[in-house]
Amino acid sequence: MPLIRTSATRSAVVPTARLHALPETAAALASALASGQTSVQHLAHIVILDPVLVLDLLLTFPLAPEEAGSLAEQLANRLQQIEHGLLQAWVLRHILPITPRHTSAQSRHHLNGHSLFVAELSAALARATGYPAPDEARTAGLLHDLGLLWLSEYADGCEDLLSSAPDEAQLSAREWPQGLEHAELAAQLVTRCGLPSSVSDSIALHHATPAALGGAHPLMLLLAAAESLAGEWATPAPAKLEVASQLLGLAPPALQQCMEEAAERVMERTQACPWSVPGTTFSATSLLDGIVTRIALEACAHSVFVRTGWSWPVFSQALRLLLGLDAPVIFVESVDKGMLLCRPAPGQADLRQIRVPADDALSLIVGALRSGQETRYQADRPGPGRSTADWQLARGLNCDGLLCVPWENIHESGVAVFPYPGRTGDDGESARGLRKTLVQAATSRLSASLAEEKMRLNLEERVARRYIEHARRIAHEASNPLTALKNYLSIIDERTTDALLQEQLRLLGEELDRVHGLIRQASNFNGVTRSGPSSSSVAEILRDLCALYGEALFTRQGIRFEIRTPPNLPAAAIAPDTLKQILLNLFKNAAEALPAGGKLTLSAVSGVNTNGKPCLEIRVSDNGPGLSPEQIRTLFTHGNRNSNKPGGGVGLPLVHELVTSNGGTLLCRSQPGAGTAFQIYMPLANPEAALTDYTNSHTPELE
Repeated sequence: MPLIRTSATRSAVVPTARLHALPETAAALASALASGQTSVQHLAHIVILDPVLVLDLLLTFPLAPEEAGSLAEQLANRLQQIEHGLLQAWVLRHILPITPRHTSAQSRHHLNGHSLFVAELSAALARATGYPAPDEARTAGLLHDLGLLWLSEYADGCEDLLSSAPDEAQLSAREWPQGLEHAELAAQLVTRCGLPSSVSDSIALHHATPAALGGAHPLMLLLAAAESLAGEWATPAPAKLEVASQLLGLAPPALQQCMEEAAERVMERTQACPWSVPGTTFSATSLLDGIVTRIALEACAHSVFVRTGWSWPVFSQALRLLLGLDAPVIFVESVDKGMLLCRPAPGQADLRQIRVPADDALSLIVGALRSGQETRYQADRPGPGRSTADWQLARGLNCDGLLCVPWENIHESGVAVFPYPGRTGDDGESARGLRKTLVQAATSRLSASLAEEKMRLNLEERVARRYIEHARRIAHEASNPLTALKNYLSIIDERTTDALLQEQLRLLGEELDRVHGLIRQASNFNGVTRSGPSSSSVAEILRDLCALYGEALFTRQGIRFEIRTPPNLPAAAIAPDTLKQILLNLFKNAAEALPAGGKLTLSAVSGVNTNGKPCLEIRVSDNGPGLSPEQIRTLFTHGNRNSNKPGGGVGLPLVHELVTSNGGTLLCRSQPGAGTAFQIYMPLANPEAALTDYTNSHTPELE
């Protein structure tokens, strides 16, 4: 019997093999999906007609604690999360012909109809008794027979027990010694779905007698009464009414009315399904035969990863929804190293060190790769047994068995290893084919994604190398004329006695040194930081820039240029070369924007507090044409071009980057026709000393 391991997160051994829904319900769902215009609410209306479909969704997406909404709303929310291709694959899995088990089609229909009736009857009884959560009662009734359905499908000997037991209580008593009690199994399943303990406890005791339910939760009484009224065993109707009346305190006429109401609700809910129409016969093969279904299923599975791209969450969701399996450990064959290397999922990092030699004849992981067929490992004895690698992986996955599914694509090959109890029996060719299809689709996309990423990194590396070589070539070629210019300025300086000219030559020499430093920095890719002062005398830098660029950029163009700075301006916490680079970019932009007759004002003040820090404000303002709101929104965005000149669109993003990387703030205020002002707030180099100087300069002397 397929069971899963006991672990810290699962309180009991519960089934991992997935049940199949009624093919008619799955076909109705497939038809709704094929229309392309169906809402998730309508899909949820169909899903809720089959307990197996509800179980699939809730096992894949367990309910969160205190999750609000009705069961239909909760199912619609989960359907909304599933990629369309995966949703189609899930539906096709339920249409795919499977290996016949013990349950006949007639029995399966009977159990499904019984569950629907108990669900609606539980809700009707809840309303009649004033129970505040009738939808909770409906959910308990819908899922109460999942254990019976599962055991009927998979457990050997269950059919004999069902035929010989006079009632469900006797069936439970006979099942218990074999560890197969159907009500407890259903309760464990709904617990894994995240449903509250009131629901799981009610399901565990839904067949109990009134005497056994004294002082029980009201939901237990409701479900037991509904089960009694809709009982499958040949109990006379008056006796059923008597049991339900004892449990709920309702008179037989009220119970009869609830049964009629429930029957009407079942008819309303199922009227849109093909199997609800009297005289209609349906076969899954009338919609799709086995071969076409497999092809369609494979296409849907592949489309999931083509449309969404590779991700572990999508893969895990598909595994839970289609196979009921946890995420595998992916092993990849490394030809050059002669190993199967582990590519773990998130949360499996501690398994990365597991490596399996590709020539290990004892490992069933290697056996799956070489044979191209599934293999299974069972830790049925103390110690590592035949293969230490297999044993170690099973222990790392907290499971006594492994299921090894081989895969291969144009990029690489390997094995997906699932935690899978060794005592699990063979689940048939269809299940093996579905596992192979899903693993193949997922690993193909994973390998392609990794190959694309590797190609991208190689391309980036080649581009980076070319850029570095180009930058170094430019730096080398530019240094020669800069050196010649510097030498020529030195010769002029030696031949002149004009103090003003000598000062201008000094400033030009310093500016050439700054440009040379920028070029060297642009070609230096070794991570070496530039040396030099970390603070700037702002007033001095402003005067130097004015002397060096004022006439060339502004005066000769008929633009007035003014500087306003107070005495004793404190130093700013920014390197002089960086501050010069910031201001020169703003000067250049202003010179391009201002017409003849315009005015540029440069000012600096201290005593400003920005973001809780004492700062110095430098303001560059003009009376030019201004900027539109659209231009201001993208002013500091890389790639935005507010200039048509070569290199346009680089200066202001660079200014913003330099200001913010040095702890400053940059603002722009502008209106069309009213000019533009840039405000730079830079932290002070020595805020304590600056605060003392400011306080002293504003403290009146005492006579």
